[in-house]
Amino acid sequence: MIKTSVSLILIVLFLGLGQGVMAQNDSISTAFRKGRWLTGLSGNISSTTTQVDNAAFKTTSNNYGINIESGKFLKNRWLVGGLFQANKASTSGTLEKTTETFYIGPFSNYYFMDGNTGSLFARFSLGYVRYKDETEFMTQNNIVTQEFSEGSGLGSILGVGYSYTMNDYIAFDLGINVNLFWVSIEQESLPLQTISNTNISSNDISFSFGFNIILDDFFF
Repeated sequence: MIKTSVSLILIVLFLGLGQGVMAQNDSISTAFRKGRWLTGLSGNISSTTTQVDNAAFKTTSNNYGINIESGKFLKNRWLVGGLFQANKASTSGTLEKTTETFYIGPFSNYYFMDGNTGSLFARFSLGYVRYKDETEFMTQNNIVTQEFSEGSGLGSILGVGYSYTMNDYIAFDLGINVNLFWVSIEQESLPLQTISNTNISSNDISFSFGFNIILDDFFF
């Protein structure tokens, strides 16, 4: 699934680069002009129910996240800034599990099309990740086991989407993101009271929707 999504992103990037080469670099028709500031808020949400036939195993997973970003166009259609992302995934049922990740780092967007109604864009970010997980389940011996994991590490975000602009100052985004995290964690298990250290990697694919404000000057 990750390989398919990355391949899709690469195809979109290739098509977008072709459109970007044909665009006029000195045009100012786009809202994504050099010197302007963009501040935005975006989010994603999903819900999944899983049930195994002929087994007493059923879970419901709810995932949601929020992104806050702000940056400046160093060149026409090239945005550089900072990004904060918070994600939470909760699973209930046979397995009780809550996972939280917090990400902060610089990011860069490139908008391929030079028009006044919007543009296809690509995103890349590399930054710091904080990870926390709590899991509770019952073993075959009817013993309730709890596991607590916490740690930090490196993360990256790849994404593509389309930004639709209105009145030169407002933009609505729709996109797909691939989050890749590599984290070193400390894990504690109860009631065994054992502590271990391990490295984990995680990946997440999400569709996002967002709202941006684009100004000629920053808010102050």
